[in-house]
Amino acid sequence: MILCKKILIHFSTELARNNHEVIFYNKTEKDKEEEGVLWKQIKNLAQDYSDILIAVQDTDILKYNIKTKIKFLLLHYKIDNQLDKDVLIKILKQKVCLLYTNNYVVNSLPHNYQYVPKVYLKVGVDKNFIETRNVSLNNSNVFVTTHPLKGLDWLIELWLEYVHPKLPWAELHIYSKLLANEIMTNNLKIRNIKLILELKKGTGILIKTPLPQEKFIEQLTQYKLHLCPSLDNDLQYISILESQAFGIPVIARETATIYDCIYHNETGYIVRDKQTFANKIIQVLSDKKLFLTLQSNSKLNNYIIPWEDVVKDFERKINENTFYR
Repeated sequence: MILCKKILIHFSTELARNNHEVIFYNKTEKDKEEEGVLWKQIKNLAQDYSDILIAVQDTDILKYNIKTKIKFLLLHYKIDNQLDKDVLIKILKQKVCLLYTNNYVVNSLPHNYQYVPKVYLKVGVDKNFIETRNVSLNNSNVFVTTHPLKGLDWLIELWLEYVHPKLPWAELHIYSKLLANEIMTNNLKIRNIKLILELKKGTGILIKTPLPQEKFIEQLTQYKLHLCPSLDNDLQYISILESQAFGIPVIARETATIYDCIYHNETGYIVRDKQTFANKIIQVLSDKKLFLTLQSNSKLNNYIIPWEDVVKDFERKINENTFYR
């Protein structure tokens, strides 16, 4: 859900910059304004009015008779356990349009949802990633930002088994609040990861505390690869596209959605098995010419668009208003 919120926050902020009044309803303790976006307590939602309402992964909002001209249900990942017959009837009666960020979520919808209008919302990239593109060639560092339970143990195993013996000077930087936190967790899998890392000191694996975006952009200059070991289809769209915009190739495990982010053999690699994943890491870190080719291609990845263009595309679709006739 964090990723979906990040997408909506970027989108909302850019809408506000384009002179739209944007109100974000959530569980905030008090109403406030940040970067032109109004944050209100969700209890005010039923009494307010808007031209457009976007509900994020939440079908419960259909219970309320909210005054708005156009209603969207934003889907970023599967929620078919909520999309029963009653919900479909409410969607059709209230003329709700589905707003989706990837093809996988649409293909996973129940068959009857083919009759519900759908609008594709592109995922944008902050212009600071596009404008700052100076990756150092004099390093052998790679990074990962995945949740510890999203394939991180798999990545650590292949690093210890294949990568470190071949490139003992290379470093794997893991950005994780859970792993950086010294407080003991009750999750056995995360505890095991912490124990392995403690026992395997000196293998180039370093835990990093997640950074604010401005600071993280500064750190990106020291990396040659972004690794994505997750098999989930609600993967890190934004972080992958941000790396690509910066000129950092991505190596990822194959999922249904990864093809919406990178081009295999051009801007990075999409692999299935541990040995191939490790081999690709070793190849890119060892071959400067290969890295420079992938770096150049990554910057040209046509999935990369600034949020400004995302908003313009959305405005055009709203003005056409062909969702329900």
